[in-house]
Amino acid sequence: MSKPQKNHNGIFCNHGPKNWSLVDINDSQNNSPLIAKRLAVKDLFSVKGYKNSAGNPDWLATHDVALNTADSLQTLMSKGCTFVGFTHTDEIAYSLEGNNIHYGSAENPKLSGHMCGGSSMGSAAAVAADLADIGLGTDTGGSIRIPASYCGLYGIRPSHGLISNKGLIGLAPEFDTTGWFTQDATLLKQVAEALLPTQAVKAVDTLLSCDALLELVEGNYRQALDNCLSHITPNFKQHKKLKISRTLLSQLPDSFRILQGRAIAREHRVWLEQSQPNFAPGIQQRFSMALALTEQDELEARQIQSQLIALIQGNMTDQTCLFLPTTPTAAPKIGQSIDDLRMKLINLSAIAGLTGSTQVHMPLTVAPVKINNQLVPYGFSLMMLTGQDQSLLTLCQSLSQQLEWKHI
Repeated sequence: MSKPQKNHNGIFCNHGPKNWSLVDINDSQNNSPLIAKRLAVKDLFSVKGYKNSAGNPDWLATHDVALNTADSLQTLMSKGCTFVGFTHTDEIAYSLEGNNIHYGSAENPKLSGHMCGGSSMGSAAAVAADLADIGLGTDTGGSIRIPASYCGLYGIRPSHGLISNKGLIGLAPEFDTTGWFTQDATLLKQVAEALLPTQAVKAVDTLLSCDALLELVEGNYRQALDNCLSHITPNFKQHKKLKISRTLLSQLPDSFRILQGRAIAREHRVWLEQSQPNFAPGIQQRFSMALALTEQDELEARQIQSQLIALIQGNMTDQTCLFLPTTPTAAPKIGQSIDDLRMKLINLSAIAGLTGSTQVHMPLTVAPVKINNQLVPYGFSLMMLTGQDQSLLTLCQSLSQQLEWKHI
């Protein structure tokens, strides 16, 4: 694994507060586990008195300073976090690439010359480069999980709707979640304890895996996941197989694309049509697609979503977790086209999105992947039904300690 890079371009925004704290980090009476933790914040979360760019200069120019700080950010600041800076995002968070034509592309600190993934690229890069302890971001279609996989981090997409998105510049509210990155499972859980409502923690006794999902993974990465699955399985009372038809699986990316697009159109149509913002070609194409989708398109996509929800709810209980790949490969090289990869990524990430489930990405070190004799960041995910976030995080913390995973 290459050492963290000194080039930190494309990580932090020029605007916004720097090294800002709400509480006295030297107060010995404050026993919050988040005291003095460095917090890098995706440029979608409002801070009172400041503007956000949402990754696009036209957004910055057409919006006023925030009147309030985003709920989730305010909570973390009240627990003692230190805001180290806004981090760059893909434009309006509508990309999984981690590249911004206006503000640059953050290089993967753990794999020189490769992408961080998007859209929470700057927050992931800040944590991977040890410039922050916590990277606050969002996950609509994979924007926490994919950078976590590419950068060798822990990352969570919480159950949809459990954490307030007030003060957040959304992409598609039906799917938007506030998530975060850390270097270890314990801190990941400590952030959750600050942000999530109280939940009962249940012992997870059943592990599900799905051959059809594992078949989406390429080359050496499949073998690494198979080896990891064999390490994990003894920690559960039973291991079952989830069977998903190839037809349903192949329909997931387009169904998610349509439902997300319709939600985006409802959220942003007025601004898009009035401001005519300048976007990168690929992002412009996606916005144009979103605005052109019809009610009939949405109705057909809802049918596929309903089939998936029935499948997941019929095979999982609140004591079951699903083992699944987060990404088909490790991080692509900067400048490489990911047009073909994008739909494969959505094929995997859409499962949690369409069902509102909670998903945690864990870095893979039990059976690490080597490419050309170099260790590369990669990993896997565990997913549970909506509302089981604390049970999932407790499980992930236990697994990370048991297997003594050392961070790459």
